[in-house]
Amino acid sequence: MAAETLLREVDEKRKRTIEQLESEYKAKRDEVTKRAAEQRAYILESAKTQAVALAQREKIRITGAAKLQAKKMTFDATEKMLENNIVLLRQALADFANSNQYPEVLSKMLAYASKRLGAEIKLVCRQADAPLLKKSGAKVVSSDLKTIGGFKAENRDGTLELDLTFEEILRNHEEDARAYILGKE
Repeated sequence: MAAETLLREVDEKRKRTIEQLESEYKAKRDEVTKRAAEQRAYILESAKTQAVALAQREKIRITGAAKLQAKKMTFDATEKMLENNIVLLRQALADFANSNQYPEVLSKMLAYASKRLGAEIKLVCRQADAPLLKKSGAKVVSSDLKTIGGFKAENRDGTLELDLTFEEILRNHEEDARAYILGKE
């Protein structure tokens, strides 16, 4: 019987050891499961935060690019409109140079040039303007100037020149013309 008791004791000890090992295993398994769940939650939260930040940066980038493109398109359209209006202004000046009011303006321009450069000035003008200017007493040295209207004048000794062509006057006042056109639009 002593052997039976010994076998029972060994069997009970084995059962207790197995129960203890199972209990330790369950505790470790629960701990590993808990740590894995915490790490998964941390990784998911971190990924979510990074995704939101990345999406926000991408949204800002796309919005900024769209705003820049819109400004560029507006600027290009404004420039095209201004250029078209400058072309129309040049055409209006060409029409004016063929009008009945032009000789009076040409005389005023001649008086201005004489006042600035002295009484004896030499002129370069359009062929169409040469008779008008000669009639006003001006000395026309050339009538082959390619211009919409107006003339170039220089003083007697050729040291000073005054460009009163419509193109030069428009070029000198182009910023004012652009501002005026933009104010009208």
